[in-house]
Amino acid sequence: MRQALLLLLLPFLNSVVFSQGSDQATLDQILAEVRALKEKVASLEDKMSAYENSAPAPVAPTSDIPPAAVAYAAANPPPKGDKNKWFENLRIELRKADVRASGNWVKPEAWDQVALKMKPEEVVAILGEPMDKKFSIRKDTDEIFIYKGDIDGDGVESRGEVRIYKGKVRRITPPDF
Repeated sequence: MRQALLLLLLPFLNSVVFSQGSDQATLDQILAEVRALKEKVASLEDKMSAYENSAPAPVAPTSDIPPAAVAYAAANPPPKGDKNKWFENLRIELRKADVRASGNWVKPEAWDQVALKMKPEEVVAILGEPMDKKFSIRKDTDEIFIYKGDIDGDGVESRGEVRIYKGKVRRITPPDF
């Protein structure tokens, strides 16, 4: 009876001994991996500190942000609480600055300089390049120079047109300022 019990328990005891050996092997592998990771982290930290010490001082970016938007942001710092209105006003200033940068067509005095019978090149020299050029099938117009944009930043697009016929300005429609 003892022998039968011993024969039944022998495979179980054998697996316990082997599992303890395999657990020890797994633990040794984990410890080796942890040591390797610690060495790699130390190496990367050394490289990072060497890079930080050798990197040049940051240079202020020369950005394409319009001066009007920079002036607005400087004069009106964001509030501590609700920033949505501040960001909306900044977006409006950016839109207005973008349109203003598109040429002199945004200035009423530039439209006053444009006269009938001018050449298209003269119009472009005064107002700037049009946003769009369309060819017309009308008998009194060959080409239309279209100037458009949100001048006030209020979401309403202003539009001005210069109609050309036989190489001369035929009609001028300035935007509503």
